[in-house]
Amino acid sequence: MNTTASALLARAQGGDSSAFGELYGLYAAELYRYACAILKSPQDAEDIVQEACIKVYTNIKNIRNSESCKVYFFKVLSNTAKTHLRQKSLAPQSDSLLENIQSTENTEQTAVERSDLQAALAALSEEERQIVLLSAVAGLRSREIAEAVGLSAGGVRSKLSRALQKMRRSLNEQEAYRYE
Repeated sequence: MNTTASALLARAQGGDSSAFGELYGLYAAELYRYACAILKSPQDAEDIVQEACIKVYTNIKNIRNSESCKVYFFKVLSNTAKTHLRQKSLAPQSDSLLENIQSTENTEQTAVERSDLQAALAALSEEERQIVLLSAVAGLRSREIAEAVGLSAGGVRSKLSRALQKMRRSLNEQEAYRYE
């Protein structure tokens, strides 16, 4: 974490709400993309990000050091999103998963590529999908993902590797099928 973020965290822990707003601003886009990927709804994502940030603000003093700040934001967001999904009895569905990520990033993938990637993500378990998204969307490292999901760093690396292998196989099978 850079010195600016460290200074913002220190000020936020001292009760400076504008410093917290600036600190949140460092992660806002990534938090929103992650929430969209999990919840499949821009409106729900906005609500859950807001709810998670209120929780982080309320418990800002629980952040041990500046290096774990981003992870803490994502851990709270992940738990808040899971609770929301359980309360609504929604299971993550892959049909709009990447569309939400792509709409926030304005990527220009073809419909076929999007469809293939959605199918590859759908082949993953919820835990594998969460690990892949925390890595790809949030840019967290295995140690940070481990802290966010409650696994060991080695366990995260292993699950991420297996999940990516599953996705590769799925993408290769889809490509082979298209050219038969």
